[in-house]
Amino acid sequence: MSSPFSELGRLLGPARVIEDEPTRLLYARDSWPQAIGWTREELASHLPAAVIRPRDEKGVAAVLAWAASQGCAVVPRGAGSGVLGAAVPQRPKSLVLDVSGLTETFRVEDRPDGPTVVCGAGLRGSDLEARLQARGWSLMHFPQSMEDSCVGGWVATDSFGQLSTRYGGVRDQLRWVKAALPDGSLRAEQADLHLGAEGTLGVITEASLRIRPAAAGRQFHAWGFGALEAALDFARAAVSAKPPPSVLRLYCPVDAFFNGLHHRHAARSSPASSWTGAVQSIVLKRIGALRAISPLLGRKWVCVLIYEDEPGFEGGAPAAAPRASALGPGPAMRWWERRYHLDKARLERVFRQGCFADTMDLWAPWDRLEALHLGVLEAVKPHAFAFAHLSHFDAKGACLYVTVAGHGPGDHLAAWKAAMEACVRLGGKVNHHHGVGLAKLPWIDWALDPRWKRLWQAEKARRDFRGLLNPGKLW
Repeated sequence: MSSPFSELGRLLGPARVIEDEPTRLLYARDSWPQAIGWTREELASHLPAAVIRPRDEKGVAAVLAWAASQGCAVVPRGAGSGVLGAAVPQRPKSLVLDVSGLTETFRVEDRPDGPTVVCGAGLRGSDLEARLQARGWSLMHFPQSMEDSCVGGWVATDSFGQLSTRYGGVRDQLRWVKAALPDGSLRAEQADLHLGAEGTLGVITEASLRIRPAAAGRQFHAWGFGALEAALDFARAAVSAKPPPSVLRLYCPVDAFFNGLHHRHAARSSPASSWTGAVQSIVLKRIGALRAISPLLGRKWVCVLIYEDEPGFEGGAPAAAPRASALGPGPAMRWWERRYHLDKARLERVFRQGCFADTMDLWAPWDRLEALHLGVLEAVKPHAFAFAHLSHFDAKGACLYVTVAGHGPGDHLAAWKAAMEACVRLGGKVNHHHGVGLAKLPWIDWALDPRWKRLWQAEKARRDFRGLLNPGKLW
């Protein structure tokens, strides 16, 4: 019996169309923690009919043209590192369109408004940065998933990186994108429509990003604060200074402990390494006890600051922080060394033991950050152990990044819902840089700007009125 995708095999080459069940099972989910614990039956309900891996943008366009002619749903996928389910197929017999092979395009352009790099959407961040560094250039965008995410995914989720206090999010570096549209055409266009659209309006094939000369040096600083209020006052002053730090992060005492930031010296081992075994076998099944001992893990909020190539800070620190203790460069150096540290295998072991660990990216203006922190952690308390840090500061506010951990899928979902509803109640946004996906879909009106919603709806009706591109996502 011939495959229903034999025509795609002739267009792209048979090796580019994968229909075996193990591969389709892998592509039934992305890195969404709530999907890690799915049973085989739950995975089967999201199983794509096939996985398509075109080698170039013409192949992407050909897939979309074929899908349009067949009325077949297409789920775009980059590196699969999304943590909210944006690449999870929702419609039976969907195709997953894997664009991670779009890596050949790479050129540096000298433009009147500054240098840029034009690159394939499938390029992983670490590979792109390595190519630029070899030529004396560097990106301005460094998400924690730098080694596991690709350029197209950054655009699709409206991503932010770890140097955002100085450089902003990917939207601040993006000049234009090239996208394959649902009718199979290719078009270079302004990026606004695709930022945060999660592949629902077109499949990004190329992007143009601002770049800068590679950093010649960095200055590392850390301060300890007895209360969040004092730490926020210091952070606000640092953000308003010229220049602002490239990195500015505030860690609550527990988060600082697990990241090994309480000590002046940047040791390579940390309490986080011993946390792994305890999480899996004991601690997450006894969150009451963990909560009881958490005050012993530390009492200071730790502020990490990193400046790049700023002569005014050579050999010294920023102005002394009131109500703070100087921790020296060690904590910031340690954070820098481990800034991309992710262990997916460890996370999967946690779920196999019936436990969970998840993160949430929330946002609030400056005057609501302290209330958001207290309110969300209090709301989650009946369901999970939680701690947080603040990052991605700008003139308007900052991201509250909450980690929740505990035991049982029921408490996982309850903790997630409690946090989202507390954020809405306290006047925050339920997303910052991870996107919306399936996880935040019930709260989408508190995630995305209503003006952008109207623009998206008009473009969706014009470009994809049958809803074939990533159906079941956004509105």
